[in-house]
Amino acid sequence: MAGRAGSSRPLGAEADVLAPIGLGSEVGTALRARRQWLLEQGLAREQGGRLIYARNLLQVLERRELAEVGARIAGETGLRFAEIKAGDRLTGTYRRTLTLNSGRFALIERAQEFSLVPWRPVLERAKGQSVTGILGGEGISWSIGQKRGLGLVSWRQFYLSI
Repeated sequence: MAGRAGSSRPLGAEADVLAPIGLGSEVGTALRARRQWLLEQGLAREQGGRLIYARNLLQVLERRELAEVGARIAGETGLRFAEIKAGDRLTGTYRRTLTLNSGRFALIERAQEFSLVPWRPVLERAKGQSVTGILGGEGISWSIGQKRGLGLVSWRQFYLSI
């Protein structure tokens, strides 16, 4: 039996080949409900009997999911959820990883707020530590730990050596 990966049919066409009873009926009902929801949300449109997905469908769904999860965590922690955008610089403490429908995200906490940003394996060794990241178009570039200026290090060494 061929899987979905090898199919050239458009997503949503599966309802046409499902059995009208049992599990096939349930799947068909779910696919029709999904189609209707996407149309109602403006995330798809019908054209020539086919469903055409919005160009930014995945980004919209990810933003919605992050906003919902951010609001829930804000309610639990009392911290404000701060959304970040491409080009933003973020410095804070890496607290934990969240696995969401749209992928894995790191919770970065600052004094009065937190952000959810794309998770990378390099963060795991920095749990509880200060991290700095710059969000790019396809991900985030991380710097782990606090960097100290030469002046601070020199003065500290100077006082410790006296």
